[in-house]
Formats: sequence, C-alpha cells, structure tokens
Amino acid sequence: MVIIALFVVYTLLLIWIGHRPPQNFAAFRDGAEKVSPRAVFFMVSALWSSSLIVVQIDTAYASGISALWYGVSVSVMSMMVSLLIPWFRRHQYHSNSALLGQVFGPRVKRFSGMVIGATFPVFALSNALAAGAFLHVVLGLALWLTMSMTTGVLILYIQFAGMMSLAATQGLNFAVVLMGLVFAVFKLGPMHVTTSPSLGPAFWNLGGIGHGLIWVWFGMNTLNVFAAQAEIQAVSAARDVRQAQKAVWWSTLLLLIIIAVSTWIGMKTRLLIHNPRIDGLVAFAKVMSINSPTWFIMLLGLGVWALALAWCGPLLFSGATSLGADVMAHIHRVRWTKVALIIEGILMVLYGIWRPQEVAWWRVFGLTLRNATVVGPTVAAFLWDDLPAGAVLFSMISGVCVGLGLNAWTGFSYTHFLGGVNPMWAAASTSFVVLASCRLGQYRQWWFLAWRLALEGGSATWAISAMARHDSGLLGVVVLLMGLALVAVSWMITPGPSADSSARCVS
Repeated sequence: MVIIALFVVYTLLLIWIGHRPPQNFAAFRDGAEKVSPRAVFFMVSALWSSSLIVVQIDTAYASGISALWYGVSVSVMSMMVSLLIPWFRRHQYHSNSALLGQVFGPRVKRFSGMVIGATFPVFALSNALAAGAFLHVVLGLALWLTMSMTTGVLILYIQFAGMMSLAATQGLNFAVVLMGLVFAVFKLGPMHVTTSPSLGPAFWNLGGIGHGLIWVWFGMNTLNVFAAQAEIQAVSAARDVRQAQKAVWWSTLLLLIIIAVSTWIGMKTRLLIHNPRIDGLVAFAKVMSINSPTWFIMLLGLGVWALALAWCGPLLFSGATSLGADVMAHIHRVRWTKVALIIEGILMVLYGIWRPQEVAWWRVFGLTLRNATVVGPTVAAFLWDDLPAGAVLFSMISGVCVGLGLNAWTGFSYTHFLGGVNPMWAAASTSFVVLASCRLGQYRQWWFLAWRLALEGGSATWAISAMARHDSGLLGVVVLLMGLALVAVSWMITPGPSADSSARCVS
C-alpha cells in the first residue's frame, strides 16, 4: 500500500505542475510556438533517454557491448532532426499528417493521421510493458493494472494544456528517471560478478551483435528522421529555433552518457544472472530486488514508472494530435484531441494485453505501417510538393499492402522474413518506388522509368542471391537503398519544388 500511496502523491504532483488554464488549439497543440529552450531540452532528453534506457539494458543483457550502436544511431537521428527543424518550421509543421495534408490534400492527411494514431500506441508499448514487468517482479502488480495506471495518469495531466503540460512535467519525469538510474548504478557497482563461459568473445566485441543488425539500426533511425513526430513537435514548438537546436545538441551529449551507463547496467546484470533465456529487464528487476530495503524498491519503482510516463506521454499526445485534429475534428479541435488521447491510451492497453510477450512483433508491425505511410510521402513533400495527391495516396496504400502482405506470408513472425527482408524495409521501398515512378510519369519519362525499374529488378535479384549466402541482415537495407536511388535519380531529372507551392507553404 505504501508504494501505491507514493504513486498517488507523484500523480497529484504531476497534475499540479501540468495544470494550466483552458487553452486555444494553437497553445494546446504546440504551445503557440512559445516553449522555452530549457523545456525543449528536458522534453527531448526525457523522450529519448526513457526509450534508450529500456532498449540498452535489454539488448546489452542479451548481446553485450555492441548494444551501444543502437543508442548511437538514435543520437545521430536526434541531431539530424534538429538540423531539419528550420525546414519544418517554414512549412508550419504541427504533425506529419498535417504537413502532408497541407501539401497533398485532405485525403492524404486523413489516411496518414489514421495510421499515426494506430501506430504511436505501438511504439509507446515497449516502455509501458517494461515498467509493467519490473513492477510485477518487485511489487507483484499485474500487467493490466500498471498499464492502466500509466495511461490514466498520462490522460489526467496532459489533458489540461497538451504541449504546455508536457513541457511543464517532463523535467520532473526526467529527474526521477535519472534518480532511478543512479540508484541502479550504486546497487550494481559493488556486486561481485563471475564471467560465464557461455558469453563468448562476441559479448565484448563492438561488432558482436552483427554488422547487418547495426546497419539496420542506423537505417531505421535515418528513416525516422522524417517521421519522429514527437521530437519534431517538441523542437518546432520552441520560440527560438536556433536555441532549440542547441538544446537538442546538449541533450545528445547527455544521452551518450546515459547510453553508456545503461549498456553497462545490462552487461553487469548478465554477469550476475547467467540465464540468457529470460528477458533482460526481468533479470534487472530480479537483481535490483535482492537484499534491497523497502525504501530503495519504492524509489526505484517510481523511477521505472516515470520512465514509462516520460516515453508514453509524448507519443500518445503526438498520436492524438494526428488522430484528433487531422482525422476526427473539423471544429472543436481541442475537445477532439482530448478524446483522441483517451483512444490512444485505450489502444496501448489493448495492444499490451493482446500480445504482451511479443513487443518485437508489434514494433515490426508499427514500423511497417509508419514507414509506408509517413516516411516516403514526407520526403516527397520535401522534394516534390506538386506531386498529385492520388499518386501519394497510392504510394501509401501500396507500401502498406506490400508490408502487411510480406508479414502475413510468414505468419506475422518478427524473426523470419521472406527472403530475409524485414517488411518495414519492403514497405518503405515500395512507397519510394511508387512515388518516384509517379514523378517520372508526371514528366513523361517513360523509357527511363522502364529502364530503371528493369535495372533495379535485376539488381534486387542479384542482391538476394548474393547476400543470402552471407549477411542477410543487410539485404533489407539494400532493398531500401534501391528505392532511395530511384527517388534520387527522379529528383535529378525532374523539376524541383514549385515557387507557387513553396509560397503557399509559408503563407
């Protein structure tokens, strides 16, 4: 009961900090672009650190020091997002779906908004389940209860003022997360370890997890630069773009330290518990509960719960801005965004209860839909803002069908893919190929299109046969690069963004 009382007190504190007078839609959605650089620093730091701590501990437990590369890829992505913020601000960015609707029309906006609304609870799921697993081990709380608590608290303190409530509360969540991280370091530091013979040299090798997977991480997070809606919204909401970019750079330096510490925690946990068949986060929870006083368990549990809030909050709010404002609402957009926030929370709980042991599958599913629907069209908005709306919508639907079709072909497995190509790569590449083909067709480049598709088809066949004998993990990246190559060539031989369209975007 004491831990429940502590959670209630923390909830009340978040509600008090996040409470703001009723807001108009501009302030609710993006703080009317008046968020301070300090708030941007805390929002970005809390967002990525809360995700990275979970992934680094789990991956380092399983694979060792090479888990560092995942964190590095996320840090590079965050820096790249900051560099693109001036472009997003010139296009009056509020969400990816709103941007696509502004450039390509309402049908594209609604379809992309529905996909974003359906997939962002999937991406939030990992931390909610991680917190649930930890609290179940050390406190005995059921998974559905911890996920429902997380969702309910998020809705309570975000619904007051949206982005402004997030800006006010993420600093506290981040501080509590860091407190939990410090507690874990002090707990693990003095504990005696014995090296397990089953670890092998790959555990201590920076490339031990496999070069194919490392390239997949960098490829995935490079695509995410155009679809990292939660970070883009946070940084775009700043009153001073230049200062906001500096805040992201300082945040990245701090993230690198957190990545190193979290990787060490995962590796130290593996050296203490030699069982590779259990989840790394469950093993971490077991180690933390050994001979620990009640107050330590309580505060560490609060830190893990804050970690879930710091990640799930921005993602559910971001998904709600697309679902509520870009799909459901024509008027009363604040009201409908609040309704959408409740829907996002319910979806996250339902996803978690449905397949709680298959977070990896959920992630493949979410990335497949998101990459097909958001990444390609956002790149097209960057390159060709006069592309017909029907072509963009066709590319989105084609990518979704190809991705889900390949996923269904293998029984929705998250480890075995047709030809070794992850459906998220095939979905994104399909979207790119359709967009580039439509662009070439728009300017009557039929012969070039036929020649290029034949060349890429032959190259794909060769790559599949060659890489199947070596590192198949790289095959998906090759497929993606082929789609991007067609986009690049199409961009070089067709006109760029129209002056009229550019003027429309900044008007």
